[in-house]
Amino acid sequence: MERLKQSIAEAKAALTDKPLFATSAERIAILDETKSTGRELPQPLRFARFLAALLARVSVPVEPHDRIAGRCVDRALTDAEEAAFQAYRKHPDCPQGRVFLGSGHCTYDWNFVLAEGLPGMRAKAETSLTRQTDPEKCTFLRALIEIYDTITAYMLRYADAAEAAGLGETAQALRRGAAERPGDFRSALQLLWIITLIDCAYITPNPTLTVGRLDQLLWPLYKADLAAGRITRDEAKAWIADYYCKHNLIMGRGEHQVGDAQNSTTFERICNFDAPQYLLLAGTDDAGKDAVNELTYLFAEAIEPAFKNPVVVVRYSPGLDRDHPALWRTFTEKSLASASLMYYNDADMLAAYARLGIPEADARQYAHFGCNWPTPGPDSAWVQGGPKSKHFFAYRDDDERRALCIPYLRTNAPHSWPEDLMLVLRELAGRETVTMDEIYDGFFARMADFIDRKLAHCAHDIAVRQRRPAAVATFGDCFFPRSIEQGECFAAGAKYKFDLMPFQMFGTVADCFTVIDRLVFTEHALTLRELLAAVDADFVGHEATLARIRAVPRYGSDDPASNAHVERLARRAAELTAEKNAPYLREMGLFLVPCMQSDTWHLKYGETFGATPDGRRAGTPFSQNSRPANGAAANGLTAMFNAMLHIPADGYLSGALNLDIDPKQFAGESGRALFAALLAVYFNRGGLHAQVTAVSADDLIAAQAAPEQHRDIRVRVTGYSGVFVDICERLQDDIIERFR
Repeated sequence: MERLKQSIAEAKAALTDKPLFATSAERIAILDETKSTGRELPQPLRFARFLAALLARVSVPVEPHDRIAGRCVDRALTDAEEAAFQAYRKHPDCPQGRVFLGSGHCTYDWNFVLAEGLPGMRAKAETSLTRQTDPEKCTFLRALIEIYDTITAYMLRYADAAEAAGLGETAQALRRGAAERPGDFRSALQLLWIITLIDCAYITPNPTLTVGRLDQLLWPLYKADLAAGRITRDEAKAWIADYYCKHNLIMGRGEHQVGDAQNSTTFERICNFDAPQYLLLAGTDDAGKDAVNELTYLFAEAIEPAFKNPVVVVRYSPGLDRDHPALWRTFTEKSLASASLMYYNDADMLAAYARLGIPEADARQYAHFGCNWPTPGPDSAWVQGGPKSKHFFAYRDDDERRALCIPYLRTNAPHSWPEDLMLVLRELAGRETVTMDEIYDGFFARMADFIDRKLAHCAHDIAVRQRRPAAVATFGDCFFPRSIEQGECFAAGAKYKFDLMPFQMFGTVADCFTVIDRLVFTEHALTLRELLAAVDADFVGHEATLARIRAVPRYGSDDPASNAHVERLARRAAELTAEKNAPYLREMGLFLVPCMQSDTWHLKYGETFGATPDGRRAGTPFSQNSRPANGAAANGLTAMFNAMLHIPADGYLSGALNLDIDPKQFAGESGRALFAALLAVYFNRGGLHAQVTAVSADDLIAAQAAPEQHRDIRVRVTGYSGVFVDICERLQDDIIERFR
């Protein structure tokens, strides 16, 4: 128990006390020394050689309280080291992005990893190599084989270090994980962590790796160990807790979406500085039956509320609260302690995949990555997540290269769907007569055009990758059977290729429709031109109009008129996405994911855009993700849940609900029971998602004033948690406004 206390204390301290500009000093120094070597080699082999040199030289530190082994060294740099780091990151031979190509924002095939182990995966690559005649694919497979050998050697180095430190059990787990298919709980968990560590700490900036359904993956091994007396329940829980600790040791400080190099560590210094890793629990199995087991309870009990990682994703199957009341109580009580924990409705996810046309067997493998983005399991690749480089793919010309290197396609207009709506309104306002249906038709015509263009762009991107599918290799390619069998980069050969179709700022758009319908078409209090004139003036001189607008019940209030627009907008957008996807999914496995994700773009877009018909003033944030706009859910939590249930349950695969509550509202045993009941009713009635921040607005305001006295406050941002006092001020202000 004392060892575990030390591990937890160390991980907590790493999250709050690590120097802001801590840097992976060893990693940077080694890559800097070797950055110009191997220029004559193709990228897959050069990557394999770089990785071998790196992992042969980095430290393999262990501490007496370790159970799971695997750390990296990061620290503040000296002035001379800082100068060398700045020169390295600007050097044309810097391997990051040129040789070390990211393999994050995905989930590996962890079932395959544990079923084969490192020796088995290596043997499959060797067998595939004997069957290949394509020179580029042969090079790709040789690189994978070298990477397996590098991981093995790294684990054996760690085993020797653990043995020397007197950690015999850990050393044994490392040697078994390196030399054979994991046949016990400890060696399996150790292998999973080493793979995660290498990717997240040494290779991929912003890795955002989904580490799998560990209660399902490890259950057979745990059950066999328990029956044979090789492990006890408490011992297994201690290993799980230490696994959680290790995730937090490799992080930096600050926040990556709004933060910058002055207030955040940044991914250039520490690859994983603010990236979430997702760990899935509960849900249903391949046959649709309840998948909860004893390991689900252990993983839930081991959650440490102060940690940022791993983000535990509870796959809520309807009736979980009834079938497993103790487990549900553990989950919800952890949430009230501000844990990195979120919930997704299993039934909704499967229904939405079915609507898109994804077979149930594949849909049941779904996982999450990024900021609440879903993937239909390990045989799927995010189009934007694959390697992109003019050096490796066969672009026809510079125009094609530029076209396929444009930033992430988000919406038609620079300021997202509220701006699209404004463009439609301005076009229609010049007509003598306008109907609400025409506004809807104009808005969705723009959305349909965007979906067409995005699908065409993704299809073009995939076609370019498939011209030379083995031209590049990433670390992740080692852990997909399809990559090994086909001898090609997973980003080119996955069964499913997907990108996101986000209905960003949904609450703002829904409120605009509700206000227009009420004031222009129902009450005839204003014409559309008069409403737009007030909006264009940012409501200055139109105070009476602004008062009328703000009196209209908005999304989250559970008002029937608002609910009707919420349902109409959400349903049509989902239907449109599914309709446009169909031929691409059928012909090439490509589809766009219907979602309501905006991350923190609601701040960036909102601060440079004018006022909108919902009463939002110029330069202020839009609504975020699927949640109502700040201040709109004025009738309480139950009303907000009821309003959100008008989003069709089979329509969306992602839509983060930041559920912000004052813990005093749910204090004591009765309060905790009430919170658990409210959340269960929401999910049992079809709610899609929730992630909880349980802290008072007063505490957040106090933390802004005296940050060093409140370093223990954690808040949910989008798909990840943040240490509140390390977040930049404008994001802090927005989070406080969520509680108003």
